[in-house]
Amino acid sequence: MKKSFFGRYSPALTLNLGKSLNVKDAKWYEKSVPCRSACPADTDIPGYLEAIYNQDYEKAYKINLEDNVFPGILGRVCSRPCEDACRHSDDVNGESVSICFSKRSSETFQESKNFKLKNYCKKTNKKILIIGAGVAGLTAARELARCGHDVEIFEKHSSAGGMLNQGIPIFRLPREIINKEIDQVIKQGIKIHYKKDIRSYEEVEELSKQYHAVVLALGTLKPNKINKDFSKSKDVEDGLDFLLRVNERQDKHIGRNVVVIGGGYTSMDCARTALRLGAKSVRTYYRRTTDDLVILPGELDELINEHGKMIFNAQPLNIIKKNNKLTELELIKTKLVKQNRAYKLRDIKGSKFRVKTDHIILAIGQKQRISSKKRKIKNIFSVGDFATGATTLINAIAHSKDVVKQIDKFLMNRDLFNTDIKVSDIKSTGRDLKLNYIPINEMPTLTINQRTFEREVEKGYQKSISHNEASRCYLCHYKFEINNDLCVLCDECLLAKPIKDCIVEVSDIREHKDGDVSYKRIRPKESIGVYHGKLLIDHKKCVRCGECERVCPTNAISIQKVEKQNYVKV
Repeated sequence: MKKSFFGRYSPALTLNLGKSLNVKDAKWYEKSVPCRSACPADTDIPGYLEAIYNQDYEKAYKINLEDNVFPGILGRVCSRPCEDACRHSDDVNGESVSICFSKRSSETFQESKNFKLKNYCKKTNKKILIIGAGVAGLTAARELARCGHDVEIFEKHSSAGGMLNQGIPIFRLPREIINKEIDQVIKQGIKIHYKKDIRSYEEVEELSKQYHAVVLALGTLKPNKINKDFSKSKDVEDGLDFLLRVNERQDKHIGRNVVVIGGGYTSMDCARTALRLGAKSVRTYYRRTTDDLVILPGELDELINEHGKMIFNAQPLNIIKKNNKLTELELIKTKLVKQNRAYKLRDIKGSKFRVKTDHIILAIGQKQRISSKKRKIKNIFSVGDFATGATTLINAIAHSKDVVKQIDKFLMNRDLFNTDIKVSDIKSTGRDLKLNYIPINEMPTLTINQRTFEREVEKGYQKSISHNEASRCYLCHYKFEINNDLCVLCDECLLAKPIKDCIVEVSDIREHKDGDVSYKRIRPKESIGVYHGKLLIDHKKCVRCGECERVCPTNAISIQKVEKQNYVKV
């Protein structure tokens, strides 16, 4: 008979039910739930995927609304760092869960028309001005209003949303979704003054004397330049200016042979917009390789499907004109060269070439329009791209939420926002092993012939598909433990395990301050049929299928649900 010489080890996670303040519990969650840890806004991804699986779309939407402010918007245009971290893509089980598209489903299928979140606190009589009604400014406004402060926004355009309205094309982000979710923010009691353009830091300083705090959410709208020749040409247009005139002013002029320069979100939007406006040829040139592109997953494929072209390792040099009209663009090929243990981009000598064009769109990044002074004024704060440089929507939201905590503490001398870990025992995850092998559910799209400037390309999941996709989640927030005091070493769990080494025999287990554990394996040839250690479920490999728990004859395997909870304590 096999025998264990060790009792139960102390796991990284406490077994105490209810709220836990144990640092190890928080660290365990951070390491074990990589999707949430990767989300800059700390969105409760396991919570809303589980809600979708249970077909509670309203709950799923509320979770996203609380955490990332714009569920329907981000369900379409989020950069998806959570999916890069998803454990489903770590092994042979295929691609990551479509977390972003699932978020979109929560907005599509929830039945409530409008949501107004409860405020955290009573009125404080503190007046706050936010300059800029883009994503960062609106996020800061909503959260500050919920803290009890009186919030006003100055916006230079005639509508709120910033890049949502002025930059992102309708075929990627319908305006009714933008308007709905912006209205939900405004209904928190926020006043917006339109056509209020603040053009200097001196103006900001004067405004700071009239308010308890001023928040700069001005974005990075000043485009980078190549050289003076490009700047002076009427046939060369900055990417954001192009998208602004098309989206807001409905000026849809476009050249016949369009060249787009850049390898980011804006370059893709410009190229795909130009194709829809009637350009006969649209070529995008990027000085680096595909590995350096900063775009949404699948976006390059969509550009190619729409008959656009992408050329890598080429950067512009000069424009060529005839009779004061743009006729050609001169470029040069590039390559990465190793220099002092680092790779740098270099031009290839003798590789200059020209392409015909009558319209160039530059999407090569942008910077702050207003420069802040070195002198720090205590009640002036910056959020989003204006503070960090150009980044993604989800990063801008996250940064705004963090700065709101600083502003509230500055105004009220309090720490409102807290986090704890909730631990609860459960009998089963309800997850079946076969769910591990469901392939990713692709997003249905319009056919090429159906695509116009006004029609959204991605059609969204049906309910059955969204439920199916949510069921692919590994439920990483569930923790399986083997009680070696109850284990009779029958091998049933080892025979039932679907993943290699998800259950291992170990002789030494060490706990770490970061909530993780390390162990020393015992190989079968070392044990010769006799256990010299104990069994351990490796949570980095466990797929929470529950097969081990179902076959255990002594109930030695327990399951705990671990939830991270953000809350406000007044």
